[in-house]
Amino acid sequence: MSTLIPIEDVNYKDLTYTYMGVFYSPKFQQFLNTTQTGLAHSSSGAELSLLTRSLCTSLSLCIIQLAMFCFFRNIFKSLYQPRSYFVPQDERVEPAESGFLNWVIPTLSTNIDYYLCLGLDTYFFVRYISMMLLFFLVVGALNIVVLVPINTSGSSSEFKASGLDRLSLSNISSSKVHLLNGHFIMSLMTIGFFHLMIVYEMESVIKIRKSYLSSKRHRSSVVSKILLITHIPTELLDIERLKSELSIIPGGVKNIWFLSDYKKINVSVREAKEAVYELEVGEIKFIKKYHKKVGNNRYKHYTVMRQLKPKFYPPISINTKLPFGNISLNINIPGLLRFFIFQKKVDQIDWSVERIKKAKKAIEKEKVLLASEQLKKFNTVFVQFNTQSGAYTAHQVLLSQSQGCMDKTVIEVHPRDVQWNNLTKENSATLLVQRYLVTLLCICLIMLYIIPVSFIGLISQVPLLTKLLPFLGWVYSLPEEVRNCFSSILPSLFLSILTSVMMITFRFLTYYKGKLTGAEIEIDLQRWYFSFLFIQQFLVVTISSSITVIFKQIVDQPTSIPVMLATNLPKAATFFYKFIAVRALSFCGNNFLRIDQLILRNTFYKLWDKTPRQKLVRETTLLPIKWGTTYPIYSVYAAIGLTYTIISPLISVFVVLILFLVLTYYKYSLRYIYSHINESETYGRLYPSALLHLYAGIYCLECCMIGVFFLSKDASGNFPMNSHGWIMSLILLMTVFGNTTLYNRYHRYFSYLPIINDREYPDDPLGTDLSSNYQMLYLHPNFKYEIPRVWLPSDDLEVAHTEARHLEDNEGIESIVIPGSTIKFGWRNRFSEIVVRQGPPDFK
Repeated sequence: MSTLIPIEDVNYKDLTYTYMGVFYSPKFQQFLNTTQTGLAHSSSGAELSLLTRSLCTSLSLCIIQLAMFCFFRNIFKSLYQPRSYFVPQDERVEPAESGFLNWVIPTLSTNIDYYLCLGLDTYFFVRYISMMLLFFLVVGALNIVVLVPINTSGSSSEFKASGLDRLSLSNISSSKVHLLNGHFIMSLMTIGFFHLMIVYEMESVIKIRKSYLSSKRHRSSVVSKILLITHIPTELLDIERLKSELSIIPGGVKNIWFLSDYKKINVSVREAKEAVYELEVGEIKFIKKYHKKVGNNRYKHYTVMRQLKPKFYPPISINTKLPFGNISLNINIPGLLRFFIFQKKVDQIDWSVERIKKAKKAIEKEKVLLASEQLKKFNTVFVQFNTQSGAYTAHQVLLSQSQGCMDKTVIEVHPRDVQWNNLTKENSATLLVQRYLVTLLCICLIMLYIIPVSFIGLISQVPLLTKLLPFLGWVYSLPEEVRNCFSSILPSLFLSILTSVMMITFRFLTYYKGKLTGAEIEIDLQRWYFSFLFIQQFLVVTISSSITVIFKQIVDQPTSIPVMLATNLPKAATFFYKFIAVRALSFCGNNFLRIDQLILRNTFYKLWDKTPRQKLVRETTLLPIKWGTTYPIYSVYAAIGLTYTIISPLISVFVVLILFLVLTYYKYSLRYIYSHINESETYGRLYPSALLHLYAGIYCLECCMIGVFFLSKDASGNFPMNSHGWIMSLILLMTVFGNTTLYNRYHRYFSYLPIINDREYPDDPLGTDLSSNYQMLYLHPNFKYEIPRVWLPSDDLEVAHTEARHLEDNEGIESIVIPGSTIKFGWRNRFSEIVVRQGPPDFK
């Protein structure tokens, strides 16, 4: 028999009490069609051949997608290498070599120091994946070499595990319980090596962050000296008075920007942008109509064609303010609704011209009010100090002795990262309640995620699904292979979509916590999204199909946690082989090929791009990356690997696979695809959090091994590994102490900057630079808005030039731009395409 107590012999009812019953009822369990054991147990004992067959589809699809990427890479350069062609000349990178596989070696050989030019968050992410890859290569190889032979030799005539479980701890029989000594020693070595790695990386973060932030270029940038201060007292909403109060800070103050009421100019700027878009669309419609009607007759009288001017229903704009939270809603309703209330169409060009005139006057009026300080000031300011050390000093001290005044500061704020609507919210009880409600809602989302997952799980159970939904009985007419394909692929697809929806939901909710910058949102998201993924993609799948069961178990009797982990984790090892391998292959193929964008760019976007400006914006807007929801994904994979590195050492092979593919993809895409500007830069604060999240895997490993040692019994029914269990319990306490000590020792270095240079750091030429136009830099973007010149594409009949002369006669319409784009016609002028060669002079 096995050295462990079988999972079916563990009576969870005896381990729990009844006062948690309010969170878990038999009816709720029956409704969700769940059991006490996790979904991952269904893969227990699976053979290698079964695992290989299940991975063949993913592997084949991945190879096809990679081959397509290698082929299309040099054809669709705007999709696969935009940073080499579609950014300003001084920001471009050298294109990758044009051969089919010539990009692979240069990509893998790129030193991670190169990614410092993309910001500390980007650099540390590449370092994070590289570091974890090295860790699992070394520790994983060592554990495989030592423990796999022990595990395979652990069976006996009375007990032998089946399938791939023979390579894991599950194969140790009671007559060979002494073999667990090897697992004990390797556990200590793995935990020790993990802590050495964490301490080394923490020290490296401090050194690299100090070097980067203290570099000459970064120190001279505006961002390095900016401090956002909230809850300014009314009497200090004066530049000279506030400067005087802050003069005590070493170095003094250089500039102050107050947050003025921008609600009215918001509406006017949105109307102006909408009108410019409709004007350009209307003119291009007219050009197309003209060509279609006239053909190639250049000499047909132009005034006759004025009747071709396009008519349309103007969009409906609704501006309202919610009674709570100082939230303004700007809703645009399609103009087609006017048809149902019997309104007539209007001339699209004339409507747009009048709208631009009106919006321009309103914008200029608000700018004049701003210059004369007649606009309402909110109690939030941006302060630029003369020195970086002055800004950090002000960030670290209490600026006021009055409670609730000047009590929130944010350092190194990028002007395009500000969450302007949250800055206008007052520090009131309403905002506090809103934050707590959002936090509670996030917890509920994590707890209740099992409900949609349970329904998705029905898709894989065809008999049950057709019983609940009889109209799906036609599924049985399909070949068995097709039914199996649907039942295995569709749940994974729907789960991926659901996880993406949850990520978007968490991001939306985090904004309503009142975070002042995008960087703060990313930091908060990292914690919540990791918690969600670790609980739902690991604990729930492994231990129980309902989070309420786990929660009830932990609260009722915390000492049963090692028992719960020891009886569940080993059974789920084979499931995570497949889980991680499939995720690795699908990630690699899908992200390299980007099939959705490849299809859209060659179909839908050609119809969607109605103006040269619209097309240029789409092609030159590089893909942004949100690190707050990127780090947690791979932290969870690493935590799963850490959990199983002793229980089932073969997991390291699959973790190395996914980390290698992820590193390859990001090394390529960060250089050639993603935007090189990270406006929500946290300056490396996400990396230490990602390192500390790995402790979740270490804690699971230690608790599981404690349970294994205490539950393991020999052939005589004795428990000879009790002493090992007590030692491992002590190791767990030491790990908790080490985790707490590491956080308390280092966390201040990730929010603040050491001013005294007690170490020598090489000067780093990289950093953040912004325009030297300080006077407008930290005003709301709409106060800096200028109505752009109308941009029309040139055509063979020069209709655009004629229209330009007519438009320029209108007051408020700037000179029209013609060069830079062309509209080409085909097949009797019935089909057209806009070709953009360059942007207009005022394009931003």
